[in-house]
Amino acid sequence: MFEVQLDGVPVISKKNRLRFGKGRTYKDKVVADFEAELSKAATEVIVQLPDWKPITVPVKMVVVVQQPDKRRRDLQNFLDTICDSLNNLVYDDDVQIVSIDATKTFGKSWSLYISVEPAEN
Repeated sequence: MFEVQLDGVPVISKKNRLRFGKGRTYKDKVVADFEAELSKAATEVIVQLPDWKPITVPVKMVVVVQQPDKRRRDLQNFLDTICDSLNNLVYDDDVQIVSIDATKTFGKSWSLYISVEPAEN
């Protein structure tokens, strides 16, 4: 099982789409920065797990996003960015996710909890 808690880093709710310009494709800087921050936190957890290799079987995921205000943000957009950030670290590809239990809550600051484990067949 993989678990990570990321506190104080705003979770990006922008649509996680590639942009096109000047003959190339790119992600918005805020999306790329968030993905890098989450990937870094996941890597810090992974290096502490003995013999960790990305999960290769179907997985189930639990995600809890706490935001500091009641502005309207789309939970689906949170999930797109989070799932992409964990590719090749926690699992081979986010296509392996067969179940997501996602919750958006309100609190005093940004917080993100993620757990990933093999799905039971």
